[in-house]
Amino acid sequence: MPSGGYNDGRAHITVVTFLHKRVFCPKELVVNWHKPREKKALEHMAHGRILWLDVMMHKGERISIINIHQATARRPDLQRRVNTHIQAEMNKSEGRQRIMRGDLNAATLRTGYSISTKSHFEKADNLFQEFIQRAGGSLIQSQTHTHKDLMGGASLDDIKSAALDHIITWNLSNDDAAEMLAPKSTVHWLGACANDHALISCTIDEQMLSHQDPWAPDPGGRTGAIKAKKNDRTAYSIKSRRNHAPNCPTNHF
Repeated sequence: MPSGGYNDGRAHITVVTFLHKRVFCPKELVVNWHKPREKKALEHMAHGRILWLDVMMHKGERISIINIHQATARRPDLQRRVNTHIQAEMNKSEGRQRIMRGDLNAATLRTGYSISTKSHFEKADNLFQEFIQRAGGSLIQSQTHTHKDLMGGASLDDIKSAALDHIITWNLSNDDAAEMLAPKSTVHWLGACANDHALISCTIDEQMLSHQDPWAPDPGGRTGAIKAKKNDRTAYSIKSRRNHAPNCPTNHF
């Protein structure tokens, strides 16, 4: 990271995905979600901001996992182009089980923002909801805000905060859940006090995304049971966190 941080023009943001080796086969396929000639129009979004993997589980089922750090809300035009390309790629394999997660730079919840910026952010938020509806995904909402702007909000007493980090699924068991029973992401503010994004986690399709641990005894004394700890038994526990300033006072959170 350059000395000027994310405001330095040389800064480059990318995403990374970790897969549970006991659930997923080791040879994943990286999907090219755009054509080479479209890189110019997609700007920085075509350079590491989206990682799309098609992976096979040991159970024989295939699933797509899309990790995204969407363009800023100040660029709704670029957000729209990205959404259009993603949906077009999804249409090539309708019915595929998918998980999309990341910082979508669109909110389901905002506080502390000034009235003058309301229409500006609403445009990005509406684009996000339109994408979910057109693509047929199911949004797993976070329990609370996942982003805090420590530079302040509409007044000196406010901190701008929003739920910007999301999980969307396609053709998984939670997609059919009733609204009152729909899963939600748990938000964890961990690490450096100046982290502007929290870690989020949730369990998705526990029946499919699980593994047998030969060393984990069940209550009956047998081995080979599914592990009891949530993060051990769940193959895809979604986690998202960005660290901006590791050396700072510890009294913000």
